[in-house]
Amino acid sequence: MEADPVRLSLKSGASSLCDILIEEGLLGRIDANLHSLLGSNPSSITIITDSNLKKQYGETLSRELSKRTRTGLISFSAGERHKTFATVTFILARLASLKVDRKGVVICLGGGVVGDLGGFVSSIYKRGITYFQVPTTLLAQVDSSIGGKTGVDALWGKNQIGTFYHPRGVFIDPLSLDTLPRSELINGLGEIIKYSVIANRSLFDKLSNSTMNSVAELKQFIPECCRIKVRVVSMDEREENLRSVLNYGHTVGHAIEAASDYSLTHGKSVILGMFAEGWIAKELGFFEGNDFEKQEVLLRKFKLGSFSNLNKRSLLRYALADKKSSSGVIMMSLPEKIGKMHTTEGGSYRIPVPQELFKGSIEYLRNLN
Repeated sequence: MEADPVRLSLKSGASSLCDILIEEGLLGRIDANLHSLLGSNPSSITIITDSNLKKQYGETLSRELSKRTRTGLISFSAGERHKTFATVTFILARLASLKVDRKGVVICLGGGVVGDLGGFVSSIYKRGITYFQVPTTLLAQVDSSIGGKTGVDALWGKNQIGTFYHPRGVFIDPLSLDTLPRSELINGLGEIIKYSVIANRSLFDKLSNSTMNSVAELKQFIPECCRIKVRVVSMDEREENLRSVLNYGHTVGHAIEAASDYSLTHGKSVILGMFAEGWIAKELGFFEGNDFEKQEVLLRKFKLGSFSNLNKRSLLRYALADKKSSSGVIMMSLPEKIGKMHTTEGGSYRIPVPQELFKGSIEYLRNLN
């Protein structure tokens, strides 16, 4: 049974920053929705995608859009390893060669790498041009396509260089998940579990009672994750405080991902990050024991293998470079119970974590089985 369309609006005060549309079959109706939001024809539309999606979706969408507007298609090699300044430079040069001007529009078609990189390019080309996100992975649909964070990876860590730059719209078609491999679904599941822990106990209970194997099951969680992200970002667009909760599992997770040279996927890294950061919250005395155990049970549904070779020194170096860290102190957003994040007495969601406790969490991961 086809789900009803969902439309959300991300706002800052009274200003609308971005419209999000969730609808099955939307990939085949991008043209009408795009022009409806713009209100007029752009001078050009350029699709940015990766080598995996160029033929699967990119060429078809390009042909459809070209019926109304001058259209270009730029693709780059798929994978997190290519989320670099070299790829940014390549795309900028291609935009210039296609004679894209300031009234041109970019469509980021793909997963989190495409969205982060394409959004970053859009934010700096001609000092900023309009762009849209068309996420095709579960991770991008529930998380990375919304919120306006763009960026590329650096030698010293993940997403270290970037901007806040919102897309004009996000078009989410859950049908694009039907052809995804299981590994890509796990990537998104890590983020869905994160949302349940930080903000929605009912969602956590549904996940706990789910096999998490059915694409149809997973699709039902997309709107609620998007609602949570819209609510949080609307309250704290630039991550002054509250938005930090969206990084639960990511301080350790990003460190693991970068230390593996991105051979370990983002979703698996975040799952490991929630194992570790949940343990830290318990050790600090504010993650309720019963809820800690419930999170453990849910996360253990994923057979992630052994991580006995994790290097504490390397991971600590990446954690200290994390964007939340300050003055040599590792900062994390940590749960108090399922559905609620802990705050300091001053109301901060950024919790200082001693380096020895961080190292202890890595030892904890090394002993997981």
